[in-house]
Amino acid sequence: MLRIATSLIAMITALNIIFAIPAYSEEFSPLNIYFARHGETLGNVTHKHTRFNDRTFSDKGVRQVKELTSKLGEIQFDHILVSPVYRAMNTVFPYLKKYNLKAEIWPELAECCWQKERGSKASHIGRGNRIEVESDMQSYFIFADKSDSHKFKARDYADGILMVSTAFERVIKNYSGSGKTILMVGHYHSGGRLIELLQRYYPEGNYQLSNGKITQLQENPDGSFNLIASNY
Repeated sequence: MLRIATSLIAMITALNIIFAIPAYSEEFSPLNIYFARHGETLGNVTHKHTRFNDRTFSDKGVRQVKELTSKLGEIQFDHILVSPVYRAMNTVFPYLKKYNLKAEIWPELAECCWQKERGSKASHIGRGNRIEVESDMQSYFIFADKSDSHKFKARDYADGILMVSTAFERVIKNYSGSGKTILMVGHYHSGGRLIELLQRYYPEGNYQLSNGKITQLQENPDGSFNLIASNY
């Protein structure tokens, strides 16, 4: 069962992050977030996470991407944000191509936090290799900031939580109270924890995000988010 943090201060202490609730006026417009997990890969099916398996959709995954493309076409997004991992980019790619749209690559949205050993808290996370975009995808993916072109090096669970917290802070800073609708395409572990943070739950990984499915959240005036729909 999801365990709600007793206070905002408790969550800050637990995650070692800085977060402040924005001061809203009566003209507050809620941010709407749609989070989609990537389509099923051979790695998801076999649990053998080779480079080939993690980059290749299963037959079911191919169908999921097609269905997701159709669902996304029914929604008007102001911004589209995606993990730098190929399976996430390749999930949203048909949608971007069909509607001639561009997505921002956020290295903070990469998969992490799968480790069973939790370890200590992290205060800094370094950068790794440059993010490579396939040649046929380059017209549809952009880096909003120069630093986004390099991956984060999440070496352990603590680094992963810090990375998810960075994604959370960036969403709030960029879009909170804007009234915009954004799409985020990512992963099982990191995506579930981001959704927990947005609702001010402790990020324990209790969400079961299904491949190719959407989870929708809407912002409250106090900066927290309500879960509107999950895995549809």
